Amino acid sequence: MVGSPVCFILMSLLCQFIGPAASRDLKKLVGALGGSVTFPLNHSVKKVGSIVWIFNTTLVTLQPQESNKSAIVIVTQSHKKERVSFPNRDYSLKLSKLQKNDSGTYRVEIHNPLHQLPFTQEYVLRVYEYLSKPKVTKGLQNKKNDTCMTNLTCSMEQGEEDVTYSWKIANESHDGSVLPVSWRLGEKNINFICVASNPISNSSSNPISSWNLCEGTAGDTNAPMFLLYFLLATLLSVLVFGLVLISSMQRDRRKEFTGEKEGVEIHQEIPDVCLPSGATTVYDTISHHNKLTPEEEPVNTLYSTVQIHKMGANTLMRETDTQIILQIILQL
Repeated sequence: MVGSPVCFILMSLLCQFIGPAASRDLKKLVGALGGSVTFPLNHSVKKVGSIVWIFNTTLVTLQPQESNKSAIVIVTQSHKKERVSFPNRDYSLKLSKLQKNDSGTYRVEIHNPLHQLPFTQEYVLRVYEYLSKPKVTKGLQNKKNDTCMTNLTCSMEQGEEDVTYSWKIANESHDGSVLPVSWRLGEKNINFICVASNPISNSSSNPISSWNLCEGTAGDTNAPMFLLYFLLATLLSVLVFGLVLISSMQRDRRKEFTGEKEGVEIHQEIPDVCLPSGATTVYDTISHHNKLTPEEEPVNTLYSTVQIHKMGANTLMRETDTQIILQIILQL
C-alpha cells in the first residue's frame, strides 16, 4: 500500500517525459497529376519545438513562429522548394504541381523540448492521371440458331494503375472488364458502354451497338427493308418512263394535227387566186391545148397534183415522228 502512490507518481513522470509517443493511424491521400494535395496535421502537442516532414529523406524542417522571431522553413529537397508551402497556421504541408514520382509514404515528426520522443504521423500519397477514353475490343463471334455470341473486353491503352471497369447496358450495370454478349436475330438493338474509373476520375467508351457488333446476324434484319426499297425504286422508274412516253405521243399527235390543218388551208386557198384581166386559168389552158380522155384526167389535173404532194408530205412527217419516238425510247 505504501508503494502504490510512489508507483503512480513515477508513471506520471515517465509519461510526461515520453510524451505522446506516436499516432500510428496511416492516412491515405490521393492527388491528380498536376494538381495539389494537403497533408493535414492534427496533434495534441502544446509546445512545439520543431516540425520535420520526411519523404524518403528529410523534406522540410520548420521551426514555428515565436513571440520575438518569425518561423524558419528549410527545404532540404531543393527541387521541391517551389512546390512546398504551409498555408495554414497548424503548419499542414501543401504539395503543388504533383508528379507521378511524388507517390509514396510521408511522415511528420513534431518535437517537443520537454519530451524525448516526437509525435509522428504517417501518410500514403497516390498520384493518378485523369483517365482517357477506354478501348473496347471484340472477341471471336459464334453464330448459331440466329444468335450472335461474343465477348467485349475493356482496357486502357496506357495501362493506368488502380483502374476498375464496369458496363452500362440500358438500365443495368455489370462489373468487370470482360462482358459476355448474346444477341438474337430480331431483338431490339442494345448499346454497350464501358466505364473505366480510378480514385480521381472516370471515363466512358463510345456506345457499341449490337447491330454493328453482330454484323452478319444484323444484316439479315435489313434484307427485307432493302428489297422494299428496290421494288419502290423500280416502280418509280417505270412510272416516270410511262409519263415521258405518253407526253411524247401527245406532242406527236399535236404536230400531225397541225400539219393536216395547214394542208387543208392550202387546198382551199387555191381556187381563190385572182388572175389579171384577160389571163386564162391553168385549167382553161390545159383544156384548150390537149383534150384528155376521162381515164387520164384525174392524173393530170391540178387538184390531183396537189393531193399527191399532200400525201407525200404526210408520209414523210409520219416517218420523221416515228424516228423521234424511237430515239426518245432508246435514250430512256
